[in-house]
Amino acid sequence: MIMPGSAVREGLAGTFKAVLSNKQGVSATEFALVAPVFLFLIMGGLELGYTAYVKASLEGEMQRVGRSRTMETASSVEQRELLQKQVTDAVHTLAPDAEVTFTRKVYRDYTGATTGKEPFKDANGNGRCDAKEVYEDTNNSGSWDEAGIADSDGGARDVVVYTASIDYDRLPTVGILGWSRSGKLEAKTALRNQPFDQQAPRQERTCL
Repeated sequence: MIMPGSAVREGLAGTFKAVLSNKQGVSATEFALVAPVFLFLIMGGLELGYTAYVKASLEGEMQRVGRSRTMETASSVEQRELLQKQVTDAVHTLAPDAEVTFTRKVYRDYTGATTGKEPFKDANGNGRCDAKEVYEDTNNSGSWDEAGIADSDGGARDVVVYTASIDYDRLPTVGILGWSRSGKLEAKTALRNQPFDQQAPRQERTCL
């Protein structure tokens, strides 16, 4: 039996309305599409927040112990060991398995610590030490180069730049995101040695 055209149209319209009215199916589809993106955003946000918190704590502790490093009765070695212990303990409260390492470099003043180069009189203005220009050989290397001396506690009034580097485990959820479980962070602080004595005299040389 062949249905009249109007009956066919009414049947199709009824079916279409039934599909549109099935909100439960639509909601399930929407959830299936949105949920993975939402979960990825949550996990990524948690990891970024955790990393920012660890970094802020590391930098804050480095600055705090730097400001408190004013014990004139303690030697440079004792103060360095105290600084490293306090920073390490602070890091381990947030990242218990983190590996904390320290390096240090000594400069004559804060200018050298900032520029990283030995100061010189740039007579020709080319930004290089040459043409018999005079420079301060702060690391006593015999040539114009980087200003700092590595792995040294320095002398009176010298500026010591400490760098703390940490290798830590990120949150377990980063594996789902395809990120590495290992994270690395770094913070620095510059400390001036107490003036127990006069600073060593400046050694001046000339560039070729």
